[in-house]
Amino acid sequence: MDIKHYIENTELTLANIAKQCGVSLKKVRNVWVTYPKAYRTARKSGSYRSSKLGDLNPMTGVIGKDHPRYVGDVSDNKGYLQRIKPEWYTGRKRSNHVFVHQLVVSERLGITEIPAGWCVHHCDENPHNNDFDNLVLMMLGEHAALHSSLKGAETISKESTLKWVEARRAGTPAKI
Repeated sequence: MDIKHYIENTELTLANIAKQCGVSLKKVRNVWVTYPKAYRTARKSGSYRSSKLGDLNPMTGVIGKDHPRYVGDVSDNKGYLQRIKPEWYTGRKRSNHVFVHQLVVSERLGITEIPAGWCVHHCDENPHNNDFDNLVLMMLGEHAALHSSLKGAETISKESTLKWVEARRAGTPAKI
């Protein structure tokens, strides 16, 4: 077959066409330049596109932290950090992201999601401080009562928060 046939009917590179025809690359290029620039540009684009399909794509399988556009933790615009939901996490079924503080508590406690009716409290009121020592898992009602008893920007330690929760559950007056 001749060079023109390969140029017009295949997506082979010019070097591969030279090999197929048993001629030099220079001879293939001499034929190549006889085609209009628009045709050459379109064929090059198609060949390049085909050369990156499937397993030939250098980004195939590159996900998460390995991906060059990986962002990491992102804000939910209320100050809390979110992360792409790991496979083991079963909560937030309609979302691709999960709050970092929920992941930290779930991982540490060996659970796959925060139970319904429960939440994670940041003891120092800093939603970016997701250290386990700053987080307490509590019921939603307890959380609301704790915040109403804090009255403002005051914060308490994790130990004091846990004592407050225990006292509240025992029915004794909870003082902070």
